Amino acid sequence: MHSSKAEPVRRYVVRAEPVMGLTSRVLEEFAKRDVLPDLFEARVSGGELDLRVDCRGLESNAAEHVALVLANFPGIRDVQLMAARLREAA
Repeated sequence: MHSSKAEPVRRYVVRAEPVMGLTSRVLEEFAKRDVLPDLFEARVSGGELDLRVDCRGLESNAAEHVALVLANFPGIRDVQLMAARLREAA
């Protein structure tokens, strides 16, 4: 899916157990919807996996559905969905 800069940016902040395969399962939820994230960060710190995913191309209902699906994955402790602004390249 091609997304324009005018589309709202959705940010997912995910806290999870640091288990193998979880990052690919999270990305798969976006791939299923033909959405390529603008940003995907994964960091393990203090025994916790922190993920941040920024993307365009999801309607509000679809974005909320993805958050609910992610929240039900084994190992995921918390999912937050919010509006975000992407930094433009200079």
